[in-house]
Amino acid sequence: MEKLKYLFVMGLFCICFTAACSNQNDSAGESADMAQLSEENKRTVATEDSSGLSEASAPESKELVASVQNQMIIYNAHISLETNDYDKFYQTLTKNSANKNAYIVEENIHKREEGQRSAHIKLRIPQGNFQAFIDSLKSYSDKIISREVSGRDVTEEYVDLESRLTAKKKVEERLLEFMDGAKKTEDLIRISRDLERVQAEIETILGKMKYLENQSEFSTITLSIEETKVTVPSLNEGGLNTWEKTKQAFVQSLNGLTQFVSWVTVAVIGYSPILILAAIPFIWWFIRRRMRRKAGDIA
Repeated sequence: MEKLKYLFVMGLFCICFTAACSNQNDSAGESADMAQLSEENKRTVATEDSSGLSEASAPESKELVASVQNQMIIYNAHISLETNDYDKFYQTLTKNSANKNAYIVEENIHKREEGQRSAHIKLRIPQGNFQAFIDSLKSYSDKIISREVSGRDVTEEYVDLESRLTAKKKVEERLLEFMDGAKKTEDLIRISRDLERVQAEIETILGKMKYLENQSEFSTITLSIEETKVTVPSLNEGGLNTWEKTKQAFVQSLNGLTQFVSWVTVAVIGYSPILILAAIPFIWWFIRRRMRRKAGDIA
C-alpha cells in the first residue's frame, strides 16, 4: 500500500510538472508571436503614415501652387494729371493705348470759360500691361497730381462659383434622368419646373463667372485730365459783326415800337366803354367849372 501511494504521488507530480512546462512554453511562444506581430504592425503603421503623409502633402502643395498661380485679381486705378496741351496729350494717349491693346470705354470733355479743357477718360487694358501703361503716363503728361491703385482678390469667389456650378449641373443631370423615367403628367410638370429653376441658376452662375473673368483679365484705369494752357483770344476772333448787330438793334426797336402801338390801340378801342364811363365825372366837372367862370365874368 505504501508503494502504491508513493507511485501515485510521483505520477501526479510528474503530470503537474509536465503541464506547467507546457504552459510556460506556450506563453513564451505567444509572447514572442505577439512581440513579432506588434513589431510588424508598428512597421506597417509607420509605413502607412509616412506614405499617407507624402501622398497627402504633395496634392496640398500642388493645390497651393496652383491657387497662387491662378489668382484672379481685379485691378482699378484712378489717376489725376495735368497737361499743357490737351490735343497733344490725347494723341499720345490713343497711340499708347493701341500699342498696349487698351481701349476707351468712356470719355467726357468740358471747356471752361477761360478756354482750358478738363476731361474724364476711362480705359480697359489687359492686366499684363496695367502697370506699364500707368508708368508711361509720366513721359507725356506735365504733372501727376494723384494716383490710386487698388486690387480685389476674387479667387475664392470664383472657386465657390465653380463648386456651385458643378453641384447644379449634377442636379440638372438627375432631373433629366427623372424626366426620362417619369410617366405621369403631374411628375413631368413638377420636374420641368425644377429643371427650369436649376437651369436659370446655372445661367446666373455662368454670368457671374464670365464677369469675374473679364474684370480680372482687363483692368480699369480712370484718368482725370486738367489742361493748364492759358488761351489768349485775338482781337478779331469771331468777328465784330458791327453791321449785323446794328440791323439787329434797329429791327428790335421797330418791333418794340410796333408792339407798343398795338397795345395802345387795343387798350383804347377794346376798353373804350369803360374809359367813357370813367371819363364822365371829369367831363361834368370840367363843364361846370367853365360855366361858373362865364357867370363870374358876366357879373
